[in-house]
Amino acid sequence: MLFGELVTAYLFLAGVGAGGVAAASVADLLFVREPFGADVVPDFAEKRPAERLVAGVLALSCGALALGAGCLAADLGRIDRVLSLFTAPPVTLMNLGAWAVALLTALAAALALARFLYVPWLRRCAMVVVEIVACGLAVVVAVYAGLLLQTLSGVRLWSSPWVPALFALSAASCGCALLMAGALFVEGDGSVRKAVRSAARVDVVVIVAEAVAAAGLLAFALGSDHAGVRASATSLMHGPAALPWWAAFVACGLAAALAVEVGCLVRGHGRSRSAAKAVAKAYPAAALALAAALVLVGALGLRAAVVEAGAQRPLELQEAEAPASVPSENEAAEGLLSTPSEKDGGQDGAAPEREDVTLWSN
Repeated sequence: MLFGELVTAYLFLAGVGAGGVAAASVADLLFVREPFGADVVPDFAEKRPAERLVAGVLALSCGALALGAGCLAADLGRIDRVLSLFTAPPVTLMNLGAWAVALLTALAAALALARFLYVPWLRRCAMVVVEIVACGLAVVVAVYAGLLLQTLSGVRLWSSPWVPALFALSAASCGCALLMAGALFVEGDGSVRKAVRSAARVDVVVIVAEAVAAAGLLAFALGSDHAGVRASATSLMHGPAALPWWAAFVACGLAAALAVEVGCLVRGHGRSRSAAKAVAKAYPAAALALAAALVLVGALGLRAAVVEAGAQRPLELQEAEAPASVPSENEAAEGLLSTPSEKDGGQDGAAPEREDVTLWSN
């Protein structure tokens, strides 16, 4: 593979964290509207269920972002490589993405701590501003990983615009999933049911959009005349990428999750006409938690499949490789990130079988 498990884990955790921060912030802005200041309940356990739901999703999202950043640091291998993401000129998409992940992690931690701790001087208007900024950063983080893959000219499959679209939609679905799963751990009052019902409805639309984007990516791969893309299509259809693509992403993340969510929504719509009290049972927390788990499995399978299907490096370099006389735009960064095995690959005058790279060497 071009990239190892750490990069796949980073792509997954960053998407989950970004989606979770956006979903929790939007839920608070639209439905919960948690108060802050001296008059709030100081004991977290005594807060409204919806407030505890938002706080839990924010804390979980912050943990996912931090763990994803740890996977990135472990993949880079050295502290100077990590620091170069924030300091090395010129400014690139990779630098902007690293800053966005770091800032979003900090904002998610601040939003969560403001709910777990009693901060009497904090005001609601300040939290609204922070939540809006966090939503903007979450969109950047959700989109940039796909855009970064798209810029790797040596892997033609990733040049498709369907890749960043799939990653962004998957992150949005993961955010809805965290809200739906969190409802399993709090009492189902009116605000919780409203937030969860809205999350399920949004996720149905997002999953349908994901299915369209997935079909677009498959059509691009199957219809291409490029040898590398054809090899990627073979990998997705019945090769090494087929299991995470068809079993995890398509079967679990799309088909099964959509069936469970639509079933809950249809059941809720029918019951809401008979009695208002039946709304409390209209959206069973266990069923929506199952849908959330399926969505997360699908998100991981999507990233694993796309990364694995792009691992046709030798074929695609036939057209993507630049002439030896023309230095690469990021030659200095590539030299910094090259490993000893890569440097010694052509030591005896023979070209290595495969030139593996990391996500950060572009």
